Amino acid sequence: MPPLRLAAVGLLLVLVEIRLGSVMLSLDLVGWVLAAMGMNQLIDLDKSFVWARNLAITALVLELVLFISPIALINVLADVFLRLVALAFVYCLCSALLQRLGKRDQAFGVTLQVLRVAIPLVTLLGAAFAVLPVPAGVPMGWLYPIQLAGTVVLAVVMWLLGSRYSFTR
Repeated sequence: MPPLRLAAVGLLLVLVEIRLGSVMLSLDLVGWVLAAMGMNQLIDLDKSFVWARNLAITALVLELVLFISPIALINVLADVFLRLVALAFVYCLCSALLQRLGKRDQAFGVTLQVLRVAIPLVTLLGAAFAVLPVPAGVPMGWLYPIQLAGTVVLAVVMWLLGSRYSFTR
């Protein structure tokens, strides 16, 4: 499988949570492994791919900490850092893809520019409003669906670019 497609599948798996009664099955570990593997195959192309790979590995380690840590404070800190790492991963990935696009791919370029800003911004707004009081009249229900849709669009763009370009060493 082309590296971008592997990373796209990993990114989608990070979004998947399966709830079976009181048990929650999360595919985050597998998703971050696939994302790191995909980015690792692209590190010779741009330094942003190196950053994205390192951030995917960091996210994997933080997911492991969340999985095995019995201490609540460590879980809270790991969760905060994991969210920040995921935001940085999206930014680095979009930046790396923008560096590799050709002139005929203006639609992909515009989409990646929007996603590079929108996904982190919406996520940060959601995190801020989770801690701070929400101003009256601000609908909070739209933040998570926007973040989810943006991540899915990013995965689709990665999938499409993975077939059009040879992103291998």
